Amino acid sequence: MLACAGLGLLGLGLLSLARADQGCGYQCRSDSECGSCGSAGSGRCSCPDAVLAISCTCISAPSGAPEGPSDVKDSVWPRQWTANVETWTYSDFSNRTSQARGKFYYDAELQRSRADWKPYIDGRDAVQVWISGPEGSRYYVKSGILCISFGISDPGMPSEPVGLERADWMQRCQELGFAKYIGREQVRVDGQDQWADHWSCHVDYEKANQSITFQNWHSLAPKGLPLRVTGGNSAPNAQKGSPRLNTAWYSNFSVGPGATKPEDFQKPNFGLCIPVGEQEVEEFFGHPATQGHLFSGDFHRRARFLPHASPRQEDMRRARQKKPSSSFLGSSFSQAMEKLNAVLLSDPALQTKPCGYLTTSELHATQRLLFDARSSSLDAVYRAASDSRQMVHVSPKELLDEQEHFKRLEADNPEVAVIARDGACHEVVMWYIHHLTTDAREAVEAALSAPAFAGPPPRQSHKALQQPGELCCVPHGARSGRVSSCPHDAIRQLLRCRVGLSSIACTEH
Repeated sequence: MLACAGLGLLGLGLLSLARADQGCGYQCRSDSECGSCGSAGSGRCSCPDAVLAISCTCISAPSGAPEGPSDVKDSVWPRQWTANVETWTYSDFSNRTSQARGKFYYDAELQRSRADWKPYIDGRDAVQVWISGPEGSRYYVKSGILCISFGISDPGMPSEPVGLERADWMQRCQELGFAKYIGREQVRVDGQDQWADHWSCHVDYEKANQSITFQNWHSLAPKGLPLRVTGGNSAPNAQKGSPRLNTAWYSNFSVGPGATKPEDFQKPNFGLCIPVGEQEVEEFFGHPATQGHLFSGDFHRRARFLPHASPRQEDMRRARQKKPSSSFLGSSFSQAMEKLNAVLLSDPALQTKPCGYLTTSELHATQRLLFDARSSSLDAVYRAASDSRQMVHVSPKELLDEQEHFKRLEADNPEVAVIARDGACHEVVMWYIHHLTTDAREAVEAALSAPAFAGPPPRQSHKALQQPGELCCVPHGARSGRVSSCPHDAIRQLLRCRVGLSSIACTEH
């Protein structure tokens, strides 16, 4: 398992970090895609396995490599070490990537690891500590002032304690006949190109129709330092925290018995972390928390809001109330929107911005933030009642796929994109009001710009906004892209136009 992966969100935009090994580690299909990796002319597309999508990455392989044999025993990690870490992750089979940066602590003697991210998933510093032992395995995550903890299990061996990744994992892979030597290549560490031996381990799980590839670049002098580690999975699953392709670079090593100490792995927040039971964790994430989730960016984005997941009585009362209160009712669409704006503006801690002023990236980042903060308990109420407020996405991938479709729509059909965009603003407000607990709304306010509907966007009004009481949209299920008028029910005041994979769906709420 890889001790690395991350995803960053800063305010309303994706966090972008400068890469130390710029160009290397990118997915590739040919050498021509690796020109920015390494020194001039040294970039190559390395494909250790036939499953190209989970193994092919850009590497630096200049001439003049030091001579001498390569021994898999030299790939064994030190038993105790710390290093700076950078990650680059492809969650699925798209080109979407995520990054993180921090410091990693590894202690095989104590069976503990720790990661300090600066920043991590939401632009805040975060601390993650994994403590494993005969009594079980527990994971702690602290982001901001919040700290939670929960047990880690392996569904394949439920009765066995989950231990830390072994220091000799590549050697054991070779003993089983799965590993092979790829070559002597360069990895950029602390601004210098260092020679490293590249080994790969490929495992096929025929019953699951799945392939896993792990790659390790270990230093030559001293031997064994993991300068780069890459992992690939032919069956990525955002719900289960399994990315398709993930690379971590380690630098500025401290190695040996003095590199780590027991106090490095103390529980964060002075041990004052909210313990979460297995059932509550599974209901919140939609799956059990396992060892495979520890380094998933999607998992940690979601985990940040676990302490805010339990609805208050007033949250549940609002969820069970199908007819909106007088605060949201209006005799016309415009009046209903004025009342909705008044509700949003009544919260002094909440920033608002007219829908038309939000950029596409801001709107999409806002959608992702609210999706991560959603309450599964509230959504369960809507689903049980077949209420149209129920969440339309079941995974981050579904949301991201929809956002990619919207971007294509912007380029191919700007008029329809404007309509869909206003519908997305309505959906964002619906999520904020109906899918977040009171505590979760307070947690996201500082990073959120809620769309307001005071008037047309700062561009030429589209036809929908010129018709009082109506909103233009493509009818639900339509595939032709034809725009038609959907009458708005002012009593059930939120008309949601959602960009779908094949159409723009229009439903009332």
